[in-house]
Amino acid sequence: MAEKPADPSPVRIIGSRELHQNLPAILRELERPDVRYVLTVHGKPRAVLVGAEPFLDLIHRREGSSEALVGLQLSALLGGELNAIPLDALERAVDPKSK
Repeated sequence: MAEKPADPSPVRIIGSRELHQNLPAILRELERPDVRYVLTVHGKPRAVLVGAEPFLDLIHRREGSSEALVGLQLSALLGGELNAIPLDALERAVDPKSK
């Protein structure tokens, strides 16, 4: 993996080759809530990688039903308790018309 700069930024830019070569280490780093990776292909940004828990935190703040459903599914995959999910998020996941 490339050397870390003196001023550690939570956002790191990596190429697809580096991602492939260092995937286990990158996945371990993504467990930290402040770490983000910008994945580039031929120097152009293609995706942003965040850990599962930080992603879940992001989508719980969104209003859309699809985000609520993804959040519910991800919570279940992470072994989360349904009673820890806000009621309005559950309502949005099952009824897209509720706000």
